[in-house]
Amino acid sequence: MTLFVKHTLAVAIAACIFSTTVMAKSEILQTNTGTISEIGDWMQIIIPAGAMAGSLAIGDTEGAWQLTKGLGTSASITHGLKFVYRKMRPDGTQPNSFPSGHTSAAFAGAAYLHHRYGDAWAVPAYGAAAFVGFSRVHANRHFMDDVMAGGAISVLTSLYFTDPYNQSDLMFVPSMTKDGFAINASYVFGREKKPRDGYSNLRDSTDYRNSYSLFIGGSSTKRNIIDDGVNNPFDLYYFGRENEPNTYAASHFTFGIADNQYVNLSFTPYESRTQKEHREDVKFKNETYLAGNEIVVAYSLWNATADYMFELLPDSNWKLDVGAGLTTSLLSMRMDYVVGEHLAEASNFFIAPSVATEVGYQFTDKLSASIGLRLTASSSLNSQDIWSSIGYKFNNRWAASIVVGRFEQQVESKQINNDLVLDYSGFNVKYSF
Repeated sequence: MTLFVKHTLAVAIAACIFSTTVMAKSEILQTNTGTISEIGDWMQIIIPAGAMAGSLAIGDTEGAWQLTKGLGTSASITHGLKFVYRKMRPDGTQPNSFPSGHTSAAFAGAAYLHHRYGDAWAVPAYGAAAFVGFSRVHANRHFMDDVMAGGAISVLTSLYFTDPYNQSDLMFVPSMTKDGFAINASYVFGREKKPRDGYSNLRDSTDYRNSYSLFIGGSSTKRNIIDDGVNNPFDLYYFGRENEPNTYAASHFTFGIADNQYVNLSFTPYESRTQKEHREDVKFKNETYLAGNEIVVAYSLWNATADYMFELLPDSNWKLDVGAGLTTSLLSMRMDYVVGEHLAEASNFFIAPSVATEVGYQFTDKLSASIGLRLTASSSLNSQDIWSSIGYKFNNRWAASIVVGRFEQQVESKQINNDLVLDYSGFNVKYSF
């Protein structure tokens, strides 16, 4: 009897697995395996392991300990956020997509090599780590904001824990070759007496003009209407509301150009993947999705901005910055039955001029608050981003802030029209250099 029960249970489990595999035929939900994915799987291990082996090989135990702390901290943050957000992977398999653990591990090793052993390591190390991130998006295992956040978390963590290698006249530095691994020796008289600029010196009193910041938060969609220009519009607000809130992440770079002038660059990849059985027919492009069937929708909006800003009150506790720039937007929409065979898709690229302003007040050397507004307008793209933040400056390198805002965007084209409104909130970590 026991054997029969076990056999029956095994058959039932196998049937469920087979049924799930057969049902999920849409390419929107397919996992892409192959050489690129396999190389990415190995590289997430090889990069930090190679960095550790290289440090130990030259006797840099201090560096090995810094890598251990950075790798452990970034892994803890990454997997902690996975537990908090419970974001479903794009292939619909597991609710642990944000951030990407593979990318986090790869960038932990790459950032350590850069920050410990110098700029010569930046291109090969970050290039290899970026390939890992690409492989995860290619495999349909992660969204773009997953890999962006995973990599940025590790870079910022490495900046905190890693100090440049203590140079001496005689140095041994690890390097990668075409045939494997090598150790390079060099001797420069008097090099030991020359100080190197540090990355994570918490007592640094220098006033830095450049910065990188990572925003991580969640969003709540208020409206997301899709119109292909032929059929009746429909609102993605009603597609898979149980997936709210979606993650909302952004990378920001600021570069000081001249006195009281700077350039702001930002990248915000917003994506959602939803499944729902609909009670009404839905038409998109040349496909009609009948009521009573489960539909999968893949929505993607990547926004990149560049603004030239002027500080109008540089010597005041008040902040008033104004500027102008450009917004580029890549919109993509894909729809299919979960069982596949009826894929419809549309995408378009938009570019438009914009204006921006930020008003704020510095209460103390540490505490500040601000409100910002950015407007974009053209015949095909209109957007509005308004936000408020409360920031705390730990020192001249590190700062953090809590941010809440609303983003609205309307696009019109022959391929696709979209009216999106969402609220977002989260925290921002900033590193100045």
